[in-house]
Amino acid sequence: MIRFWLGVLTGLFLSYGIRRLKSEKYNQDRIALYYTRRASSYSKTDERVYFGYYPRIEMRKKLIENVHLKPGDRVLDIACGTGANFPYIMEKIGPSGEIVGVDFSAPMLQEAQKQVAAHGWKNVRLIQHDAATIQLGEQFDVVICALGMVVIPDYQSAMQRAFEHVRPGGMLGIADLCESQRWYMLPVNTLMDVLDATLVTDTTRRPWELMQPLVENYTREDLLLGYMYVATGKKPA
Repeated sequence: MIRFWLGVLTGLFLSYGIRRLKSEKYNQDRIALYYTRRASSYSKTDERVYFGYYPRIEMRKKLIENVHLKPGDRVLDIACGTGANFPYIMEKIGPSGEIVGVDFSAPMLQEAQKQVAAHGWKNVRLIQHDAATIQLGEQFDVVICALGMVVIPDYQSAMQRAFEHVRPGGMLGIADLCESQRWYMLPVNTLMDVLDATLVTDTTRRPWELMQPLVENYTREDLLLGYMYVATGKKPA
C-alpha cells in the first residue's frame, strides 16, 4: 500500500513538473532561440522514417492535396519555416501562382530563401512576422499552416488571422501534431507530454476545433496512428 501511494505521488509530481515546463517555455524568445539553433538542420527532420514511411512528408502532401490547389493560385504559408511545403505547392500552382511565406524566425526564413534561390523561384515572397498579429491587407486563394499551431504561443489568434486572410470561397488548411484520440493509443499520450516538455510543442491543443465552426466542407484526417492530422475547410462566400 505504501508503494502504491508513493507511486501515485511520484506520478503527480512528475505530471506537475512537465506541465510547469510546458507553461514556462511558451514565449517568443524561447521559441526564437530554439529555431535559431535548429534552422540549419530543420529540413532534415522530414527525412526521418517512422513505421516504414515519412510521416511529415506524407502530412504535407495530404495537406496540399486536400486544399485543392490549382495553377495560378495565391497561397499564404503561415509558419512556413524553411519552406518545406514550397515544392509541393509549386507542383500545383506553377509559375503563374504565388507563395507568400510568413515566419517569426529570421534564421528559418534565411534557410527558406536558400531553397527559393536554389530552385530559381521568382514567385515567392518571404515575410518575417508573428502569425498571431499579422495583417497583410490582402487575401489569398489558400492559407495553410503546417506544424505551426502546435508551437505558436497565441495559436488562437493565429487561427483567426489565418482565416481572415482567406478570400471568400477560398480554402484554409492546417496540419500538425496532436495527441491520439484512438483508445488503444491513449496510454502513449503520457509520452507526448514528455516530448512536449523537451521540444517547443504542445500536442494537447485542438486548433481544428477553432476552424470547424468557421468553414464549410470541413474535413479532418488522422495520420501516424492519430498523432498527426490534416484539417481543411472552405471559407463561406
